[in-house]
Amino acid sequence: MKIAFFIIAFFLVTKFSFAQEIEDLSKEDTHPILSDKFMFNTGIYFSTKFLKIGVNGQGQNEIIDFNEAFDLNNNEVTFLFNFIWRFSKKWSLSAEYFSIRNGNKWELEEDIYWGDVTFKEGSDVKVGFGLDMYRIFVGRSLLQRQHHDFGVGLGVHDLQISAYITGNAYINDDEYNFEKKSISVNAPLPNIGFWYYFAPNSKWGLSYKLDWFGLTVGEYSGSLWNVAPSVNYQVFKHVGLGLSYRYFKFTAKVNKQNWDGRFDMVFHGPLFSISGNF
Repeated sequence: MKIAFFIIAFFLVTKFSFAQEIEDLSKEDTHPILSDKFMFNTGIYFSTKFLKIGVNGQGQNEIIDFNEAFDLNNNEVTFLFNFIWRFSKKWSLSAEYFSIRNGNKWELEEDIYWGDVTFKEGSDVKVGFGLDMYRIFVGRSLLQRQHHDFGVGLGVHDLQISAYITGNAYINDDEYNFEKKSISVNAPLPNIGFWYYFAPNSKWGLSYKLDWFGLTVGEYSGSLWNVAPSVNYQVFKHVGLGLSYRYFKFTAKVNKQNWDGRFDMVFHGPLFSISGNF
């Protein structure tokens, strides 16, 4: 429902807000998102996050809700960086990166199962979570006009995930030891995607990007959504300001020697950015 709402809202704004302006524009009045070879964006991402991680343990809460079980902060402020390189008239290469780190000390309100270890209700534990996301995307423009650009492409989201729980735990329900249980995995998730740019003049630009993945690839199976509607205002010739809404959802089952489990992660929120172009 969220994704459908964003798509409908974006195209309504595109159609009605700038319809009159389009008629009066000259061919030279082109926004950098449609014409420049290089575009760089860096900004502050105000993300609301939901984290669920499961390890090959037993019990009803095999999949652990990190926010609820460990009272992790749902909101995170981090930096996000991306760039676009148009290396030919039709083809482009883009990259993106953001990172999140979170941790807490907490008294458990229920038993937590982590592999063959049980952290009992009432135990004091220390937990931590980390994510580094790298996105590489190669695309081709299918429809280029003076004020429009529509294209599709293929890419990969490389997720580097780590998580740990430290505290007193039971092993096989009969031993009480201090344990640190952690996982670390590198999950490359390929995706298809498309973009649409609309710029009625050299100052204002709208864009919409969507990445999707829903396949089984080697040791990973799951789905990925990356949704990014945005608006950009060109302040100077080579500098602009942007406001966008970013929605990431990663779900996967992992079958690796160092981690047999699954994860379900959602990040969404506004991104305020500054752009450079040439």
